Amino acid sequence: MSEGRVSPDGSVAGPALYLPSRAKLNLVLRIVGRRADGYHLLDTLFHTIELHDDLAVARAERIGITVTAEHERLLVPADESNLAVKAALLLQQEVGATALGGLHINLHKRIPNGGGLGGGSSNAACVLRLGNRLLGDEFDQPALARLGEQLGADVPFFLRGGTQRGSGIGTELLAAEPVTQHFVLLIPPYGCGTVEVYKNYAAQWRADGTEDSVAPITVPDNWDTAVSIGYCNELERAAEQLRPELGRLRHAVAEAGYAHVRMSGSGSTLFVAVADAGMAQQCQHELARALTETEHREVQFLTTPSGPAIDVDQPSSQIPATVRFQSPDPLD
Repeated sequence: MSEGRVSPDGSVAGPALYLPSRAKLNLVLRIVGRRADGYHLLDTLFHTIELHDDLAVARAERIGITVTAEHERLLVPADESNLAVKAALLLQQEVGATALGGLHINLHKRIPNGGGLGGGSSNAACVLRLGNRLLGDEFDQPALARLGEQLGADVPFFLRGGTQRGSGIGTELLAAEPVTQHFVLLIPPYGCGTVEVYKNYAAQWRADGTEDSVAPITVPDNWDTAVSIGYCNELERAAEQLRPELGRLRHAVAEAGYAHVRMSGSGSTLFVAVADAGMAQQCQHELARALTETEHREVQFLTTPSGPAIDVDQPSSQIPATVRFQSPDPLD
């Protein structure tokens, strides 16, 4: 297990709370307009998957974070650039240092970074939920969502979880028909910069551009039937302009018999949706074999089912070993 830099946390006091911090997929992502400030307007279908980080929070003298991961490549900064820390600082700003004091966050990473799976936003949402609980539910759900919007457009979704249709910049949410599937995730050894992808899309919007390398699966206006027809992501071409190898990967997956492969968010994670765990294992086996002798040999695979509608925060006794707080040394 790899360990990130530990920010000084002072002494941890009081109970700790835990949440699995789940990843998401954008099963559908359409661009429907652009605001005057440059933000694109979306029509998207967010979906929680089982893949998750572990995150626990306890009161402390000051705000700090400890980050661990099974592999060094999954580590994220253990400082104020981390969205989880920004969430704790925002809570402290809202209620005052006297009311909150500090929080210490134990974060164990499994969600790949920079791949369109929302790991950082999910971590921030968990800190908001757990910190709010430690404050005695100071904020109701709408108020917590408004705080989340200050941290990132995906954070309000992670405060809800499940399957949600997002509009505006993704922060206006409506519960959608639940989805229950298994997914094979393809994680390239590179990410896609969100700002650059949207810039490419804006340029394509002004000029017609070229045909997509893999034909998109259209989604009808009636979203209740979207799952039976397929998914789409209108940012794929823009991401592939930034990373041409991503386009070649998507094409290779389609050539291997999985033409319904799609990208999540602004990339670079691709996913194939199937009906059950057996089909997911078969898909992963076939794709791994197809990519072994290609430029895509370093692509990693993860299989995961759909996640629960919402997770309930759990007390100290249920905290997994990955993020458990150490008991004070009686000799100290």
